[in-house]
Amino acid sequence: MWIVTLILCAIVLITTGLPLIRSGAWWIRIFDFPRIQIAVFTFLTMILAYVFLNFQWEFKLLLLLVLAVAFVYQMQFVLVYTPLFKTQAKKSNKPTEGTSLTLLVSNVLMDNEDKESFHTLVKKYDPDILLINEPDQKWADSVNKLEVDFPYSIKYPLENTYGMILLSKLQLTESVVNFLVKDDVPSIFTKITLPSGSKIDFYGVHPEPPQPGTDTYERDTELLIIGKKIRETKNPTIVAGDMNDVGWSVTSKLFRKYSKLADPRKGRGFFNTYNVFVPLLRFPLDHIFYSGEFGLLTLKTLEDIGSDHYPLLIGLNYEPDGDNTEVLEKTDAGEEAEVEEKIEEGKE
Repeated sequence: MWIVTLILCAIVLITTGLPLIRSGAWWIRIFDFPRIQIAVFTFLTMILAYVFLNFQWEFKLLLLLVLAVAFVYQMQFVLVYTPLFKTQAKKSNKPTEGTSLTLLVSNVLMDNEDKESFHTLVKKYDPDILLINEPDQKWADSVNKLEVDFPYSIKYPLENTYGMILLSKLQLTESVVNFLVKDDVPSIFTKITLPSGSKIDFYGVHPEPPQPGTDTYERDTELLIIGKKIRETKNPTIVAGDMNDVGWSVTSKLFRKYSKLADPRKGRGFFNTYNVFVPLLRFPLDHIFYSGEFGLLTLKTLEDIGSDHYPLLIGLNYEPDGDNTEVLEKTDAGEEAEVEEKIEEGKE
């Protein structure tokens, strides 16, 4: 058993240490995701090491201390997403009909044949805006029936799992489908006009995930290019979609800090959206970030629709007269230089 315990210790140290390398290589960045799982695994390994390793006490204590540091290191990433910490996005104090909106984000899974469950969900929650990730032409044909309730739309179905459709009850203007990094991975930009007449910028995204053959340079670049646009325009903004990243990753935090967007999950919960089929390996991959002009009304994951992602629903109220976020972290000169460097590296 002591050999098994030593192997487990090595696994803990490797999976904890690899993400410290500032590289976009998929086999490194993949370990940004399971911070909770690695923390639990580390804690169990500490118990096994204490029970089964018959080292001299000085060496055993040193190993236990190293494992304890690894455990604390992993936990500090995720604890801010629990009610133990202060929320970053404030609840709205004055929701009004003319300035509020609901947004439903759903990665429907391109091969998902259970389209009726999706339509039932949309009818049940009746959002003002609906962002669909992974639609192919079959999904596009299926959601055509929703146009009765959603008169405004931007459609770009694809057969490569990176299609995107935006449906809206609210007027959309200046709409464009962008290909910021790759020719077959679109993102959406549009301006949404609220009933009050106020306009807000909206970005719909679905960059590639880290996986064999696909590093994170393109994903990181796409998000940071959008972050740079947000920083330059300084408009009230919502960014949403399947970002194939967790909120505690280096890139995700850098993106939010640089663009000054809030993460409504902080201080509230993980709201895991992926993977529906593997409960022990669930992560918050679908995100909705927004600028300080919005107050939070509601945030929740919704029921299974046959996809590998749970849909995510948010309610926001536009309140431009105040900042509805707690103090947001600011980028320093080094981080701003890192943004420019990552954008250039990703383009190459």
